[in-house]
Amino acid sequence: MRKTPWFYGYTLMGYAFVVCFLAASFFLHARGVFFPHWMQDFDVSRGDLSLAISVTLISGSMTAPFMGYLIDRFQLRIIISCAAVWMGMGYLLMQVVDSYWTLLLVLIPFQGMAWTGVGPLVHTKLMVNWFSTHRGKALGIAIMGISVAGVFMPIANAWLAENIGWRNAYVIYAGLLFGLVLPLTIMLVRQRPSDIGATIDGLPEPEKVGDESSIPETPEGGVLQTYKEFLTSKAFWSVVLTFGLMNGVYSAMATHLPTYISTELEFTISDGAWLLSFAGMFAIAGKIVFGWMMDNVSSKITVMLGVIAYIGSTIALMLGHSFTLLIVASALFGLGFGGMVPVRSVLISRLFGAAKFSRVNGLLSFFLAPAMFWVAITGYIADWAGSYMLAFQIWCIAFVLAGVVSLIVKLPNKEDAIV
Repeated sequence: MRKTPWFYGYTLMGYAFVVCFLAASFFLHARGVFFPHWMQDFDVSRGDLSLAISVTLISGSMTAPFMGYLIDRFQLRIIISCAAVWMGMGYLLMQVVDSYWTLLLVLIPFQGMAWTGVGPLVHTKLMVNWFSTHRGKALGIAIMGISVAGVFMPIANAWLAENIGWRNAYVIYAGLLFGLVLPLTIMLVRQRPSDIGATIDGLPEPEKVGDESSIPETPEGGVLQTYKEFLTSKAFWSVVLTFGLMNGVYSAMATHLPTYISTELEFTISDGAWLLSFAGMFAIAGKIVFGWMMDNVSSKITVMLGVIAYIGSTIALMLGHSFTLLIVASALFGLGFGGMVPVRSVLISRLFGAAKFSRVNGLLSFFLAPAMFWVAITGYIADWAGSYMLAFQIWCIAFVLAGVVSLIVKLPNKEDAIV
C-alpha cells in the first residue's frame, strides 16, 4: 500500500508545543515561586510587587494589536526569532537587578513585550494557517506546552531558587532561548502550507476547507478599515465581554498561591509549587477536552463548563484549609484556564477567518489587558484586608457575572465559521 506522506503541520504542532513550554516555563511559571524571594530581597509589599507583574502583563497586551498586525503581514519565523533574542537579553539583565525599580525596568520591556512574540499569539496563528477541520484540537495540543510547563516548572523553579538563586536561574533560561528556541525557529517554521507545496490539513482538495493564501490580507480601505470592522462587530464585543471577566484571574492565582498558603495557612512555598503543578496537569486536560468540545459540542455549553470550573475552584480555594481542598481548587483552576485558551482562539477564527485571525486576536488581547490588574488588585486587597479571602470572594463574583454574560451573548458554532 502507498504510504501516506507526513503532514508538516504536525511537525509545527510539535514545534509550537516545545516553544510554548520553554517560554511559559520562564515567563508564566517562575514569578509565583520567585514572588516571596522578590518580596524579601527588595523589601516590597505584596501589592507593589503585584502591580509590577500586572504592568508587565499589560505591556504585552497593549502591544498585542501591533504584534497581531505584524503576524498577519510578515514571516512568523522572523517575529519569533527577534522576540526570543529580546526576551533572552532581558533574562541576562536579571543578573544586575538589585531593587524594585530595576526589576520593573527589566520586567516590563523585556518580558512583557517579548511574550507576545514567543507566546500563544504567534503559535495560534501558525495552527490556524495549517489546520481547519481539526483546528480546535490542533490549537489545544500546540499550546499545551504552556500547561505542561505548569506541571514541572514550578517545582523546578523552586529548586533553582533555593540552590542557585533566582538570578542564575534566568541565565539558564536565556541559554535555552538562544541555544534551542532560536535555531528551531529558523529551521522549522513555515508560514502556511502553500510555502512548501502542501495544503491545509494535508488534504488533496484545498477548496473543501479553504486556502488562506487566496484570501487578501488587507481589505479595500486599508488597515484602518480592517480594525473598524472589528470594533463595530457585535460578535467581537461579545467575546470581549465573555472573557473579560475571566481573563487574568489565573495569573493572579499563579502569582499569589504560594504566598497565600505559606503566610495564611500552614504550608510552604514548595507546597505552593506542587499545587501549581497540579493546576498545570489539569490545564493540559482542559486544552484537550475543551479543544475537542469546540469541534464537536455547542460553543455556549463549552464556555459555560469552563465558567463552572472557575467558580468551583474559587469556592474550594476559600474553603481550602486542607491540602486536599487546595488540590481540588488548583485542579479546577487549571481545567478552566487550560480550556479557555483554545476556546477563545477557535471563537475568533470562526468569527473573522484565518487571514484576519492575528489582527483581531491582538486587538482582543488589548481590550482584555485591564483584566491583568487582577494580579495587582489581589495583592493590594490582601495587604489592606490582611488576608486573601476578600479577593477570592471578588473572583467568585466575577466568574458568576462571566457565566451570565456567556448565557446572553451569541457564540459561533462550527457551522457558523468564516473560512
